[in-house]
Amino acid sequence: MKRRIAFAALGFATLLAGCAHEKAGLDGYRWAYLEGGSEPPRLAYGRPDSDDVVLMFTCQPGRDEITAWVEASDKELVLASGRAESRFPGAHVADEMSETGHLEAQGKASAPALAAFKRTGELTLVTEGERHSLAATGADRGRVRAFFKACGA
Repeated sequence: MKRRIAFAALGFATLLAGCAHEKAGLDGYRWAYLEGGSEPPRLAYGRPDSDDVVLMFTCQPGRDEITAWVEASDKELVLASGRAESRFPGAHVADEMSETGHLEAQGKASAPALAAFKRTGELTLVTEGERHSLAATGADRGRVRAFFKACGA
């Protein structure tokens, strides 16, 4: 339920549609940030005003913890930024709104790849053995920094 509320609040629909490896790096995708109300800070990469979300992070301010959701069949979330790579253990979660479900992973907001992402805006998602750029450009870099600032990371 929290995931559905988070996506709706971001201006995206409640469904992670299609696999991450099919969408990453396509035109029209960007980072969206939302904080406020009773929901924790959220950062999502997807197509604005659609149900098309590739990756979403949430955090609890003041804790060095992050939760990520990605449409993937992998057993862990692998992110890279520059030379840094971080692996986040995860579990596949069935989703009544999706045929394939999603991967929910948890880890440290200060993980090397996320720290580099915060600093540079560069992020690569490694899923099903393929690398996909989710780099933040222009105004998106400010959204990424604002998310990590709200998280206290």
